[in-house]
Amino acid sequence: MSFDDADTDRAVLEEYKKTCSIIFGKASHSQMRYLQASVELQQSLLNSCDSLLAQQTRWFEENLSQQDGKSINVISLNLKTFVHGYTATVDMAMTMLSIVYDFTTTQIERYRKLIDMLNNSYFLPELRK
Repeated sequence: MSFDDADTDRAVLEEYKKTCSIIFGKASHSQMRYLQASVELQQSLLNSCDSLLAQQTRWFEENLSQQDGKSINVISLNLKTFVHGYTATVDMAMTMLSIVYDFTTTQIERYRKLIDMLNNSYFLPELRK
């Protein structure tokens, strides 16, 4: 390979070599933010769920154990409906969250396949060594 202006051409090639670190750095930063946000969301959901369920269960137990027959009947009649509706709502919310995760994962996999395809079609295997 001949260089017209060896110093300039080498500097350009060195700059070109940096693109891999740029790609890796930006992808790694975004990936870490995504993973951190996912973990924080799961922790928030678990913490609020544990706390909320503990408080609600305690409230139901206290009110069901009262001797006031009217209170017991109202809670007993509505408890099954409430729990069923609450469980269905949580299940739906988590299904939607899973769909978002699956969609994002699919997009990342497609992007990786595109990069692999471009690498395979533009660069011969012997040049990648």
